[in-house]
Amino acid sequence: MRILKILAVGDFHGKFPEKLKNKIKEINPDFILCTGDYAEIDEFRPWLKKIFKAKKNASELGIKEMMGAERYGKLLKKDYAAGKEIIKRLNSLGIKAFSVFGNGDWYKLRSSRYKVKRDYGQFTRKLRYIKNIHRGRADFKGLRITGFGGYLDNDVYFSEKGRKAISDSAEQNKIRKERYKKEEKKFASLMKSKPSILLTHYTPYRCMDRLKTKGLALSGSSMGISYFNRGIKKYKPILAVCGHMHENSGMCRIGRTLVINPGAASEGKAALIELDEKKKKIKSVKFIKYSERHKSFPIY
Repeated sequence: MRILKILAVGDFHGKFPEKLKNKIKEINPDFILCTGDYAEIDEFRPWLKKIFKAKKNASELGIKEMMGAERYGKLLKKDYAAGKEIIKRLNSLGIKAFSVFGNGDWYKLRSSRYKVKRDYGQFTRKLRYIKNIHRGRADFKGLRITGFGGYLDNDVYFSEKGRKAISDSAEQNKIRKERYKKEEKKFASLMKSKPSILLTHYTPYRCMDRLKTKGLALSGSSMGISYFNRGIKKYKPILAVCGHMHENSGMCRIGRTLVINPGAASEGKAALIELDEKKKKIKSVKFIKYSERHKSFPIY
């Protein structure tokens, strides 16, 4: 019986703890699945909170206007460089890694939004071990791996609570709905490839997606994507790996599919999945945190 070792990791946010890096080398997995968010460093977070507060007061100020163009430009460069360094370190492990990008990453869609000519997608093409499957797929060791990352509108944004929390105008809400429908169609089309493994940044709806951060208007809400659930139920991949919700590392099932959120790599977290290569069945999952003992969860 040949057992494949799969390492799930993501949400670095500019940090790759050395102990976690050494642990991955020690495990020496057959391949890595990375859920993205290499960038979006901590310095941005206080400003994001200020924006949410300003929106409640009907202010349309963005980060650039709040901190000033010069400071904003320097922070963008620092953020891009931090994410780029994480990708380089991941590549330096010498282990094949399949990657999508997160909502905080410098993929080409995000760079055009900020009018900055930087692109992690283009950068990864030059790297030997990182395979970008952002809105794409790859076949490896008899498995079809499909990826769908980047910024997405959560289902909760269209609820009454969500609309109040994000202070959308009627026009903004209409644009958001149109964008949601387009992404849903793209995802449905991509899933027709019938993946063995689905790799996303966001979580499926009501699957490890409860926002637990206190003091936020959406605290307690489900922050997942419902069309992920529909695609998973229809095509039944063996495994789905997601991230984004740092506080909800763990696993759940959607139909026959095991869904795993490895937790934030910036906090030293990852997950090791063992899969029977011949039977295409998951044998076990270990959640890794470098400062704690590992816990094993057998799958039946």
